[in-house]
Amino acid sequence: MNKLYWIVCDDKDHNVFEGRYQGRTRGEALKFLKQSVGRKSLNGLVFTITEIPVPLIREIVAEILASGNTVAALAPAPNIVPLRQPDPAPPAGRFDAFADTPQAEPADDPAPAPAPAKKSTAKPKSGTGAKVGNPGHGDDFWAEVRAYWLECRNTRLVAERFGISRNTVKTRSLREGWNK
Repeated sequence: MNKLYWIVCDDKDHNVFEGRYQGRTRGEALKFLKQSVGRKSLNGLVFTITEIPVPLIREIVAEILASGNTVAALAPAPNIVPLRQPDPAPPAGRFDAFADTPQAEPADDPAPAPAPAKKSTAKPKSGTGAKVGNPGHGDDFWAEVRAYWLECRNTRLVAERFGISRNTVKTRSLREGWNK
C-alpha cells in the first residue's frame, strides 16, 4: 500500500524543495527527493521526510465531507480524545551548599554496624605534621619512608611496609631525588 510523504529540503538559508510524494517506502521518497533536487547525494542539505498515513487522511476527509457543515468540520470529531495539559512541576528550590540542612530523625531500628576492617601488617601512617594537599602523610612520615627506602632500595618492600602504592613511592623518590 502506498504511503503519503511530506518532504522538505533546505540548503543553508533557502528552501530547495517542499512537496508531497506517494510511494511504498521512505527509500523511494528519498530517491524522488534526489531526482527533484537534481543531485546524486544530499550531503550538505538539511531535509526531512515525514510519513502521513493515507488511511488517516481518507478518514478525516470522509468525516469532513459527511458533515457537510463547515462549522461542524472545524469542531473536534467525537472519537478523538482531547489532550490534557500535564500537571505543573513543583517549583524548583534553591539549594545552598552552606545552608543548615535538616537532620533526619534517628530510626527506631538502627542499621547494623559495618564489619571492622582487617588489621593491616603495615606500619600505621604518621599523622603529625600533615601538609595541605597531602592528607595523612606529613614530613615525619616521608622521612621514615625515605630512610627505609635508602636501606633496602626496593619500592615493593617500602610500599608494603608503609601501606602506600609502589607508584607513590616511585614518584616521590624521583621528585625528591632519593637516588642522588
